Amino acid sequence: MTLRTAAAALAASALLLPSAALAGNGHGKSAEKHVKKTHVKKEKAPKTVQFVFKGTFTAPGTVTVTSGNAHVRKGGFVGQAVTLDLSSAKLVVADVNGDGVKDIADVADGDVVKVHARAAKGTKVADGESATFAARKLIDRTAGEEPEGSDEPESDEPGDDAVVAPDAP
Repeated sequence: MTLRTAAAALAASALLLPSAALAGNGHGKSAEKHVKKTHVKKEKAPKTVQFVFKGTFTAPGTVTVTSGNAHVRKGGFVGQAVTLDLSSAKLVVADVNGDGVKDIADVADGDVVKVHARAAKGTKVADGESATFAARKLIDRTAGEEPEGSDEPESDEPGDDAVVAPDAP
């Protein structure tokens, strides 16, 4: 019986051998029969970076740029007028006009300002056109408030931090 089982196994493997040869390994003409799947790549949104403009403010939301961060300098915005959309910007200003509200009316023409805005990386100034940015933050550096911790002493009297020389004997 072992001879009969061995002969049956040999016959079965002989029948499977031609079908395995026809299946192919993905190379050659058998690969042409299969439909190739194509993937559609989605376009990525451009990376946004923060632009920090420093300059002087003029009335309808325009800043004449005098300096800025690397994105501003490389984009050629220094010396140009940049139009700003200040509708959703956080304003860091002093209440100059005394109406109890800190708004864009407190920023006067000629004030030195610092503006933070986000735009696509590599944004450059267009020839003859002023650029428009949606500002995220406007800081008025010329405001009437005096910053905390100024270097001037409040009075002429020595305080706790003054060093007093001991009396000579």
